[in-house]
Amino acid sequence: MSNYERNTSLVVCIFAVIIVGAIAAGALSFYGNTWFNWSNATTDYHFDAEVGATTGTVTLDIDLSAGAVDITFVDNTSLLYEIDMEVQNHTIQEYGAPTVTFSSNTITLDYAAGSVNITLGTGLNYTIDIDTSAGTVSAELVDGAHVGDVAITTEAGTISLEMTDGVVLYGNATFNLHTTVGDIDVIADLPAGVGGSVECVTDLGDVEITATGWTQITSRHYESTDYDTASQTLTVIAETDVGGITTIFT
Repeated sequence: MSNYERNTSLVVCIFAVIIVGAIAAGALSFYGNTWFNWSNATTDYHFDAEVGATTGTVTLDIDLSAGAVDITFVDNTSLLYEIDMEVQNHTIQEYGAPTVTFSSNTITLDYAAGSVNITLGTGLNYTIDIDTSAGTVSAELVDGAHVGDVAITTEAGTISLEMTDGVVLYGNATFNLHTTVGDIDVIADLPAGVGGSVECVTDLGDVEITATGWTQITSRHYESTDYDTASQTLTVIAETDVGGITTIFT
């Protein structure tokens, strides 16, 4: 066996350990001490609030040890948020019921595990900050969403983000997407007049960037021709240690 083959095998083994460890940690967080007595019994929770007198930029801050997070927008200027959550009953017994708070223009959910569906309205500007240890994260920026910076981080799980050209970006927005183990998929239709940049980084996996008409800076970095001159820009940085990255920009 050549040195290259030995090194490649070693890298694969190391990352296999990382994958197993991350999934195991997430599973233990989700199932808790009742792993061997697991049941399918769950409880649903619903949280919602209207914009009311709220002004300025609102931050969506989600911290979840294990589970799935799905975010979307609806064309409703009075809606601040709706959050629907499904939680295993044994998780509730161990950690108590989940709670959602809104303070200092920040929507906060910090919980052990569950499946979370989040719907935001179009009456305010939002920044998004999602952190999970194990689980998938999906974000659909549609229907006139007003969005600034987006940060999505997961240790083990996939990230998918879709943005339509009906989105209203404010400021020079940056989308930071990072997963230790998992794939990243981005489909973005930039609003008119917004310059774009995408840079992808992976240690072990393929990168596929489709950005017709954009300038290739490197094999993993593309910019629109007006990125340096546009009055407003969107910068997308996608990073995974182990996994593939696919991006499509129009």
